[in-house]
Amino acid sequence: MRRHDSPQAVLLDVGGTLIEARPSVSDVYAQTLSRWGPPVEPRQVDPVFREVWTELTQLHPRGLDRYHHLKGGEREWWGEFLRRVLARLGHPAPWEPVLGELFDAFADPTLWHVFPEVAEVLARLRSEGVRLAVVSNWDSRLPRLLDGLGLSEFFDEVLVSSLEGVEKPGIEIFRRAAARLGVAAAACLHAGDSPLDDYRGAESAGMRAVLVDRARIFTNGYLRVSDLRELYDLVT
Repeated sequence: MRRHDSPQAVLLDVGGTLIEARPSVSDVYAQTLSRWGPPVEPRQVDPVFREVWTELTQLHPRGLDRYHHLKGGEREWWGEFLRRVLARLGHPAPWEPVLGELFDAFADPTLWHVFPEVAEVLARLRSEGVRLAVVSNWDSRLPRLLDGLGLSEFFDEVLVSSLEGVEKPGIEIFRRAAARLGVAAAACLHAGDSPLDDYRGAESAGMRAVLVDRARIFTNGYLRVSDLRELYDLVT
């Protein structure tokens, strides 16, 4: 039996929370670039990828969707991202065909691994009458990807930043999720792997927050879980 003060809804991030790329993003970039020029190692790509991601994230107003920041939309955003990665690596690969390969690769469900406990947890929460929503900073490929991974059926709502025009940690995307679920923000629990986008963003929207810390790297300043099964103690 659920406690009377249990959350009525659980919102979930996607990357790092429900799924992860296998092989890793850095591996995929390294393999792809190596087919178009000199060999590249994932260890070379990883710091550059993180640096460029942070750089581009800071170019758009916080809370507004990054993929609307450039006139060409999400494809142009990823093109700019790739051009900067290539420039930092000093790699001669032609960006346009490489972008096409990468865009297709990351849209393919077979690249993505669903964490082992995810389906069990989502099914149990639904059986307990908990409303479920995805709240993710992702581009428009996400709904089809969730379909391909067999996860869409668990969710009452799926909010994707590129389709909403707003993103985490801004409060608007969280509030929209609560409204569509018909639940007050204070009755929602949001779980995600980013201390800023997920934890602080959800708290700012008036929700309870839990940090999904699968690698156990964060401090005790956060309410944390390393496995989504630990959500049971918070929800049921």
